[in-house]
Amino acid sequence: MNARTVGALLGMAALLVTGLSTGVRVYYLLFGVLASMLLIALVSTVWALATLKVSISTDVNRATRGDRMGLVFTVRHLSFMPVAYIGIEMDVPSQVTGTHEVTVRAAALKRRTFRQVLLCPHRGVYQIGLRRASAEDVFGLIRLSKRMKSSNAILEVALRDRKADAMALGNVDDGPMYFSRSTEDTASPSDVRAWQNGDSLKKVHWKLSMRRRQVLVRTYEESARPDTLILPDLSPIPALRDQQLTLEDEICESALSIARAQLEAGYPVRMPLTCSVPMELSAHFMADFAPFGDALMRVPFDSATPYEQVLMMMTPRLQRTGGAVLITARLTTRVADMALKLRQSGVRVRLVWISEDVRDQSLSMLERLKMDGVEVQVRNLREG
Repeated sequence: MNARTVGALLGMAALLVTGLSTGVRVYYLLFGVLASMLLIALVSTVWALATLKVSISTDVNRATRGDRMGLVFTVRHLSFMPVAYIGIEMDVPSQVTGTHEVTVRAAALKRRTFRQVLLCPHRGVYQIGLRRASAEDVFGLIRLSKRMKSSNAILEVALRDRKADAMALGNVDDGPMYFSRSTEDTASPSDVRAWQNGDSLKKVHWKLSMRRRQVLVRTYEESARPDTLILPDLSPIPALRDQQLTLEDEICESALSIARAQLEAGYPVRMPLTCSVPMELSAHFMADFAPFGDALMRVPFDSATPYEQVLMMMTPRLQRTGGAVLITARLTTRVADMALKLRQSGVRVRLVWISEDVRDQSLSMLERLKMDGVEVQVRNLREG
């Protein structure tokens, strides 16, 4: 009920009272006209909604964040009485509400097809479908709506592919835990082979050589290349809805781009995702990279464990780690202390800070980390 409906009802009441008081037929005539308008408005909207059929589809099933997609929907109703418009509310990727409403004009018994271009601003898996439909009569007196049931189309919005610099992981020998991280055991050879020119005498297996009457040399398994431990901060971000989703997108895209760069450089990658349902991704070659994009597209930011505690839990796993990448939208002194502690253990550390508000106090903290050997990258969203 809107202002027009209220005005029409008040007018009908006034005309009826006046007609009964004076007995003049013109007041009854005007009352009948208004009553007929209300009846036509009610019947037309109810009939249109009762017979309304809407189908919806998308041009693609998968898009990249920031792309535009085409939305095609078909409208038809069987009401012979005219209606002003049909309103359709749909579930779509959106920055704030997650819904999109359009109004169309559809004549009775005619199937009309409409096309909308929508932006995919954030990563995730969305169900594109109808939520509600509404109809308004030509007089603007009555507007009714109802929930719509329809088959939903699934749209996957993947992360953007950005370029990132790989972090070189050599033989780390500048930390106090270097000797405990050494993986070569000279007392445990893996096999023996025949002597070759240039071999060291220390590697000769004298007992076996005397037994077989030929010079045999101990061989050792080559230690695996140091891997990269990527730790994105999956704690809930206290911010406005659009800002929160943007920060989540940037964290996931940074993690994905660094994982790609490390794999292309030949370094294995491990990425624990400490959300409400923890999981871990690992890859040694680029052929194993696809699950990273799919998991980061779907992962929720609902970790119940603070990021500082997550870093503490990962400390025992640094035995075979050559580098650690910390990605967070909240730079605190505890996060900085953990980054410094990891660096002092002999691990190369890169701290990626994503923020919309880069303050002087935070910059001074980052400068101190740089002086202690931590690689720092700042992603300022206001600068693009």
